[in-house]
Amino acid sequence: MKLLAWNIQHGGAARLDRIVEEISAYEPDAIALTEFRAGPGVALCAALKERGMPHVETTHPAGNQNGIAMVSRTPMRRIRPCPAPSGSLVRWLDIRLPEYGFGIGVLHVMAAGSSRKHPTNVAKTRFWDAVLLAAEARLHEPFLLVGDWNTGAHRLDETGKTYVCAEHFGRLAALGWTDMWRHHNPGITEWTWYSTWKGGVRGNGFRLDHAFATPSLMPRIASCRYSHAEREARISDHSLVIVDVA
Repeated sequence: MKLLAWNIQHGGAARLDRIVEEISAYEPDAIALTEFRAGPGVALCAALKERGMPHVETTHPAGNQNGIAMVSRTPMRRIRPCPAPSGSLVRWLDIRLPEYGFGIGVLHVMAAGSSRKHPTNVAKTRFWDAVLLAAEARLHEPFLLVGDWNTGAHRLDETGKTYVCAEHFGRLAALGWTDMWRHHNPGITEWTWYSTWKGGVRGNGFRLDHAFATPSLMPRIASCRYSHAEREARISDHSLVIVDVA
């Protein structure tokens, strides 16, 4: 089966038609969308249903809140309760795909605040603490964690040392989870998002979008790659993650 994970940037808005076209061109079996919004999400899910993906689960974002949606060709089962801290439930969606025999956790980790004690950084640390607890509990299940994590390894997934919670990110691998993109693409560097300078000039590159698998699921993952064409065409500010599971 083919899974796509994509941050569609503030719900898609005027880019919805192009988002649907790009997704459909891959003929995916399931799609994990971050920065999904309720309003434009109605049209987005309706368009994907017309293309053979009728099953939808969301975190029910309100108004302009950025949430998560999972869209699939086959039935899904929601995993409850969500392990996220109470203030961040909209950023975490756990589902199971019974037909494919594994579970997926879609995460949208918050970006960093301006200082160590900034409320956003406190919330981010609390969120990552919950991720690591869930990751340890699910280690022996066939499970995949995907999404926009706004986190990575210093000087490897960024040129500098700016990530907040990089140590948490490192602990995920120490627990026994595998970074599937790096596993299938050793020794190379790719960025999935760029900061911008004043005047719209492109700034520094970061690898923010990830897919991590448990030991029992890892052998089934035939490939994990990025598509940057959609970001370069400004359909979203993030690259696509494409995971092929046997």
